[in-house]
Formats: sequence, structure tokens, C-alpha cells
Amino acid sequence: MAELSGSVVVTAAGSGIGRAAAELFAERGYGVVAVDIDAGRLAPLSAVTGIVTLVGDVAEERTNAEMVGLARRRFGRLDAAVLNAGIGGAPPLEDDRAIAALDAIHAVNVRGVALGIRAVTPALRAAGGGAITADVHG
Repeated sequence: MAELSGSVVVTAAGSGIGRAAAELFAERGYGVVAVDIDAGRLAPLSAVTGIVTLVGDVAEERTNAEMVGLARRRFGRLDAAVLNAGIGGAPPLEDDRAIAALDAIHAVNVRGVALGIRAVTPALRAAGGGAITADVHG
């Protein structure tokens, strides 16, 4: 493998902004760990040079630890994180499903970002610094 520009984890990499970010980083010579909860949407990225994929839920500590571990094992370090996963779509509060939907939104959009920051920070420090961006959308 050619000399890498660095490595990055990208969450919600199966579509939209996440996919575009993962592909752009790979195109520019970065090793990419592309994370998404949907294996089907993530699958095409596994064929892109420089991208490794991880199916998982960012609201779980295990997924965040795995994405950092995968970056360090595959690329030797972690230089940046694009914490892009976010969901929306809660029904009106009087709807019986509203609280469950809000719990899910909070789990991904708040807890997932906090877990991501906590997981990547030691790896970024070990690499001498880095960058974290959180572009939560829902």
C-alpha cells in the first residue's frame, strides 16, 4: 500500500454526506474506516481502495471502540473523525411512539457523538493531534 496521508473514521458512511466524505478522504490518500448501521448501504464502499467498513450502531460503546481499533490496526494511527450519524423524524408528542422515537434520536445524535469523541480522543492524542467534526443531521 502506498504511503497514506493519514486515517479517518466516518460514521453514517453508507449514504449522503458520510459516503461523500469517506470517498473523498480515500481519493485523497487517507485510510478510511467507514461505519454504518446498514450493511447493505455500506457494502459498495468495501470495494473502494483505502476504505475498510464496519457495520455497527454508534449509540453503542462497542462500535466506537471497534472503529478506533480497526483504524489503528489497519492504518497504524487515527488522524481524524467525521462523526456524521444522525436521525430524526419523531412524531408529535401526543403520539404513542413519540417518546421511543425521541429516545432513539437522543441515543444516536447525542450519545453517539459523545461516545465517538470519547473513543477517538486518545487515538488522536497518540498520533500527535487530529481533528473531530460532528455533522449530526436527522
